[in-house]
Amino acid sequence: MAAIASLQPDKNQIEIVSKLYLYGSEATDEIGNRVIEEINRMYNEPQATIDVEGKPMKVVFNISYKLISTAEAMLRASVNQNFRNNYIRIENENHITRSFMGFGLGDNVGHWLTTDNLGVSTTAAHEFGHSLGLDHPAQVDFRGSNTPPPIMAPRGSLVDPQYQWNPQAVAGEFGGTMNPKYRKVTAEEVRLILQDLSFENDKNLYLGQISNTLFDKTGSPTHWLS
Repeated sequence: MAAIASLQPDKNQIEIVSKLYLYGSEATDEIGNRVIEEINRMYNEPQATIDVEGKPMKVVFNISYKLISTAEAMLRASVNQNFRNNYIRIENENHITRSFMGFGLGDNVGHWLTTDNLGVSTTAAHEFGHSLGLDHPAQVDFRGSNTPPPIMAPRGSLVDPQYQWNPQAVAGEFGGTMNPKYRKVTAEEVRLILQDLSFENDKNLYLGQISNTLFDKTGSPTHWLS
C-alpha cells in the first residue's frame, strides 16, 4: 500500500497518510469503517518513535477510506500518480481463498475477503503491513515470548498456548497454531517501515509503489472490471 510520510517537526512527529479506495461487490461503509478503525488503532497503539537528526519523533498513522464503484476505481487508477491512493477490491472469495496485496511488497492494490473477518481478525492490519513493505518474519516460532505475536506473523505460526486457536492443543497440530486475532503491531515493525528512509532532503517521503493494477471478482489482475 502506498503512503506518504510527512515530517512535522513542530509536532515532534512523522505522520503516515494513506487512503483506501474500496470497490467490489462486498465493499460497504460498514466494512470500510471497521477496516480503518482496526488499522489506525493497531498501528498507533505502540506509540513508536524514530530518531530524526538526534530527536525522537512519534510515528502517527492517519488512514482513511472512500467507497467507490468498480467503474470509478477503473477511472481513478488509470490516472493515479499519488502515493497516498490505494485500491482494494472487497469480495467474499477469490481463487487463492485468502486476502492478499498486489505485486510485491508495498504495492497499492489488493483483494481482501470478507470471509477473513475484516476489521475483526487483524487481517486488514496484516495486509496493510505488507503494503508498507513489511514481510513475514523469518522466524515463525514465537513460543516462550509470553507476548502476543507480531502483526506480520503469518497464519500457522507457533505461539504460546494462550494465543492458539485452542489453548489445550499440541503446538503445530489442529488448533495448535496462532489465532490471528491475537496479533499486535510492535514498535519495531513500525520502525522497520521507515528504517531505510531519510528526511535529509525532503519533508515528505513516498512509501511503497503504485502499480494501479486492479482485480476482477476472482482476484485476477485485469484492466476491465466486472
